[in-house]
Amino acid sequence: MERIPCNTCGSSEFKPLFSKSNHKKEIFQIVQCRRCSLVQVSPQPSPEEVASYYSEEYFLKRSDRGYDNYFSDGVRNEISRVFALNLKDLDFESWEKNLPSSKRSLDVGCAAGYFVDYMQQRGWDSYGMDIAEAPVKFAKEKLGLKVEQKDFLEWKEGESEKFDLVTLWASIEHLHKPKETLEKIYTHLKPGGRIILSTCRWGILAKVQGPFWRYLNVPEHLYYYSLPGIIRLCESLGFQRKKYVTYGSGLTAKKNAGILYKILKYFADPAVKLLNQGDMMALCFQKKESGYN
Repeated sequence: MERIPCNTCGSSEFKPLFSKSNHKKEIFQIVQCRRCSLVQVSPQPSPEEVASYYSEEYFLKRSDRGYDNYFSDGVRNEISRVFALNLKDLDFESWEKNLPSSKRSLDVGCAAGYFVDYMQQRGWDSYGMDIAEAPVKFAKEKLGLKVEQKDFLEWKEGESEKFDLVTLWASIEHLHKPKETLEKIYTHLKPGGRIILSTCRWGILAKVQGPFWRYLNVPEHLYYYSLPGIIRLCESLGFQRKKYVTYGSGLTAKKNAGILYKILKYFADPAVKLLNQGDMMALCFQKKESGYN
């Protein structure tokens, strides 16, 4: 466990918020930077220690931190449905249709490669990268995708490779060095290329629920960005904001939910999206260079 400065602004002055235990009964401290307001776990376990949490069990056993068989068709279809909704909200298709036919994409933190496959089916030359062994093996052996088990920040052999699109789907909150990852992504984008990222949002729902917030999964999730915070960070690195959307009321779909719960969710989900108060967010930025429209 190591105390580290704020990844966004470098400050070492933090305000304690609360503690949170995980499935192993380990206690982690959640703090907020007094200068830029980034919320993070501190002190943090090392990358090697965190990697141990992403065992095959994480992807196969349902819990508050994992999936109910991430490799199932049902989960894959649901994830693809969310991809499609996010891309529609970000007006992706109108940008995509102006690209040349030889367009390339990279998904950082691709897990089982579902977005790599999604883009491949749209005619993209698509690649993926992840540090977790089980999902990468599934992506390569079961889906036949171009996916590598690598740490993106340590990826040296691809220094000259450029992409039209780089994505970080629900990945940035897992990273030990998110700012450095965004900086490297910038170098791998073609002129006018875009980055799309999604992450849980430190907003009103998170603040009200505190340690009971649904996305407070420690220590897998190390950083929690506000909407203004992630926008400021990306713009400080040279990205130009194009569009964003927030969604998610925190009311999850439950098989045995009562009628009142279902009615509440029916109205709450579109309401938080309309009011821009969702606890998830998806954002699109463009590299600030001449090129595409």
